[in-house]
Amino acid sequence: MRKAGFKIKSLFLLTIVLLIAFQGQAQHRLVLLHPTVSNIENMEWMVENKIIDIPDVEMIGVYYANEAYNYAVSEKYLAEHSLKNYQLLKIEGELKPEDIFHENSCTPAFRKLFEKSDAILFFGGPDIPAAIYGEEQNLLTVVTDPYRHYFETSLFFHLIGGSRNAEFKPFLADNPDFIIRAFCLGMQTMNVAAGGTLIQDIPLEIYHLNTLEKVSDQPVENQHRSYATPLYPLEDLWGGVFHPISISKTGYLNDIATLSGATTPKVLSYHHQTVGHIGTNLTVIASSIDGKVIEGLQDTKYKNVVGVQFHPEPFALYNPEAKFTTIPGSPFSPNELLVKSNSLAFHKLFWKDFSEKVMQNKKFNKN
Repeated sequence: MRKAGFKIKSLFLLTIVLLIAFQGQAQHRLVLLHPTVSNIENMEWMVENKIIDIPDVEMIGVYYANEAYNYAVSEKYLAEHSLKNYQLLKIEGELKPEDIFHENSCTPAFRKLFEKSDAILFFGGPDIPAAIYGEEQNLLTVVTDPYRHYFETSLFFHLIGGSRNAEFKPFLADNPDFIIRAFCLGMQTMNVAAGGTLIQDIPLEIYHLNTLEKVSDQPVENQHRSYATPLYPLEDLWGGVFHPISISKTGYLNDIATLSGATTPKVLSYHHQTVGHIGTNLTVIASSIDGKVIEGLQDTKYKNVVGVQFHPEPFALYNPEAKFTTIPGSPFSPNELLVKSNSLAFHKLFWKDFSEKVMQNKKFNKN
């Protein structure tokens, strides 16, 4: 009885915390997972500069209490910059690997996040523990924050369901038009939540390459992150690459690519893992130019659930003043690169469409 009483008390306290977090009168609300300073900066810049053009938007940065990241840094950033439309929400509760694909102590919080928002965004990050998708862990898989993956995979599963618990009724069954966007790790989490697996290292498992030099000598179309950084340990280099992708003739990204005039847009890529076996109800909407790496997924039941393996969210893509350096002594402008490759319109239309869908979708429950 003592244990049951503790659980009831914990759920009561969680409900109070959630009610406080969602007491604002915003017209539109976005839930953002993993609200690091970098992710906060990116979202705020895009809102301020109308890349994301949603009037009266409120952003709730959500994270799990046991994550490794120090969110006190994010709290300090919000306080110092007086961001009135952004707040953080910590979710507590016991969450073990065996709980991920079932109702668990975080389920009430997951339901509240779904009911009180217009859209949920999943961002990039480190490798998912292979045990979550039923495989042994490759030596090149580096897991630094397992509890984040337990939390985000379970949330994604609660939203869309999956083959690891086919009897579970996903939240989106109650609102099939709900909007989810998932970037890089986010798309991998989407696939694992739906019952899929991951390829744990692209150079080794797809291209059969096992040295930094051999990977770096590959055509840029076959590179999915920069391996120059460990080759130049004394240089301050950025680890991403820009490469073109192939857009499927059907699916969410096709309309955006057609309107933008970019049939093979260049995108920002920073990953070494990718989708393996595709999860239940997911379909491929983009791939690498050689067709070996999946670059986009869409849910066939819930059409507003879209994942991309690339990063459309860094504000540096849209800010002409931002510079990256991937080769020693050769800084470049990502924005200029996207303009020259006729790819900037593709990225802007991605967010324009997202903004319009948020404003057109059924509003979240304010009660």
